Amino acid sequence: MQLRSGSTLVKFDRQFPIYNFFFPNQGKARAAASVPQVWNEAARHVRSRALYFHIPFCDTICNFCPFTRGRYSSRAVIDEYFASLLAELRLKADLIDLKRVPVSAIFFGGGTPSLLDPEQIVELGELIRRTFDLSALREFSFEVEAKSLTQERAQAMRAIGVTHPRFGLQSFSPKWRDMFDLTATLDQIHDAAALLKRCFPYQTFDILYGMSGQDEEELIADLEAAVALGTTNVDIYPIDNIVTQVGLHAKLDAAGAAPTSAMRKFGMNVLIDQAMRHAGFMPHNGHGYVRTPATGDVVSDAYSFVYHEHVYGYHDHDLMGFGVNAISSTMGHVLTQTHSKKVYREAIAQGRVPCEISRHERALDFARPIVLRLPYHGRLDKRHVRWDAVHPEVLEKLDRVRQEGFVAEDDTSLSLTKLGWYWYVNLMYYLMPNADQLLMNGMVIDKLKDPGRRFSKRELLFPLVSAQVAEG
Repeated sequence: MQLRSGSTLVKFDRQFPIYNFFFPNQGKARAAASVPQVWNEAARHVRSRALYFHIPFCDTICNFCPFTRGRYSSRAVIDEYFASLLAELRLKADLIDLKRVPVSAIFFGGGTPSLLDPEQIVELGELIRRTFDLSALREFSFEVEAKSLTQERAQAMRAIGVTHPRFGLQSFSPKWRDMFDLTATLDQIHDAAALLKRCFPYQTFDILYGMSGQDEEELIADLEAAVALGTTNVDIYPIDNIVTQVGLHAKLDAAGAAPTSAMRKFGMNVLIDQAMRHAGFMPHNGHGYVRTPATGDVVSDAYSFVYHEHVYGYHDHDLMGFGVNAISSTMGHVLTQTHSKKVYREAIAQGRVPCEISRHERALDFARPIVLRLPYHGRLDKRHVRWDAVHPEVLEKLDRVRQEGFVAEDDTSLSLTKLGWYWYVNLMYYLMPNADQLLMNGMVIDKLKDPGRRFSKRELLFPLVSAQVAEG
């Protein structure tokens, strides 16, 4: 990727095609350390932790979703997995002092956590409360699906302290809902939103944009319907054709849908930002908008997604995951649990945590607030960065983005300018050390090896302009 110098708005020669990713990521050297060794060492450096619990079941398989999930054959399958999830939590509590680091955020993701019975939701929530130090808890997020959400499940969620329910809506358009294999009706969506608004202080849902064949009129119609739904938050994501399922590619191909170019998707991003601000929302991170009085600021501090402050945050914030394919990230290590429900269940029954542990140099952890937090959240506190320990390549690249007008600075903080905000994904990639960029490139190449995945260079490349470029 090349960074363009000068006054052009189009500051890069290409768009990095994956929009959400970890850093440091997997793929580093395998670690000899055990699970207890990793976490007990981490407790010496970490002052805040987020927890993630993965529920890998859905009653509808949406073809845009890249996450580990599957259709379940019976309630017994969910019950069996749930028992293993409780057993994993108890196992880790036996191996690690889980109360040593206070928990600031909890996230139940999937899959569809709202497929759990109300009694299971309460049982897991109570075990979490007994196992961890929740005295500093600021946020408890829980993903739901409109068809499985009931009053009883909402009451169970509220009973265990859920504050931020989230549901995947993606589009109000019947055309696009059919294209995505979404089965909830719009009436069910409105009923779910109304129930969540009655029960919880925050409510969030997702909107996708930039699909092959989508135009700006369709996008504006979705944004207006999203605002009218009346929730406090809306997350608006560009569709990620590198990781969407091949079934969606086949449906788009059959419909003769032309791929959305990188330039058009960039224009949609600018349009979304202006439309949402005009409608009384402000961005609070790279894709999240909160209903709050508009200001002249680039990003609002009226709300923060605390879970992502740990995924995309400072070196002394980490993440501990539970369940299949859950990722944990802490000082010097990334732990990735098996994607197989069968292997997971058998390992937990044997008293083992089925995960692969990789290690990386700690300079990358100290670079994380620059590489991720600054672009994604829009600002960082300079006093919270160990500047002497940051990877030197990252510091060199930070100087470059300052020079190009992406970042403003005062005595205590670095903040994105409006220009920087429009390019937050590319900045996350650009600010990485070169070795980590190569790992990210490898992820893209692996995905494109699938012959069923339809991807055009126009989705990646911006038109050439007469401007100087710097290697990224």
